[in-house]
Amino acid sequence: MRKLLLPLLFLSFGSFACELTPEYKKLRTEVKKEITEPYNSCLKAARAHFFYKAVAKCKEEGRGEDIAGGCYHVVSYEVTHDKSELKHCEILNPKIAEIIEYLNEVAEEEGIQKCLK
Repeated sequence: MRKLLLPLLFLSFGSFACELTPEYKKLRTEVKKEITEPYNSCLKAARAHFFYKAVAKCKEEGRGEDIAGGCYHVVSYEVTHDKSELKHCEILNPKIAEIIEYLNEVAEEEGIQKCLK
C-alpha cells in the first residue's frame, strides 16, 4: 500500500503546478528587481555612509599612511557597522506576498499569460 500511496502523492502535487511562459518568467524577474530596488538602494547607501565615515576617521588617525591603498584598503577589512544600524531600511523590504500580488497585477495589465497550455 505504501508503494502505491507515495507516487500518487507526488502526482497529485504535480497537477497543481504549471510550466511558466517565457514572457511571465521575464516579467517576474523585472518585477522583483523593480520592487526590491528601493530596499537595496537604502542598504547600499547606508553601508557607503559607514564605510566613508570609517575612512575619514582612519585618515584623521593617520593609520593608512604607509599602506598601499591607504585608508580605503585598511577600512575594507574592518567591520564598519552593526546589522542593527541597517534596520531602518527594513520598512522598504517588500514581503513575498506583496511581490506576488504586484506581479499578478502587472501580468494582468500587460496581458501576459502565466502558464503554458
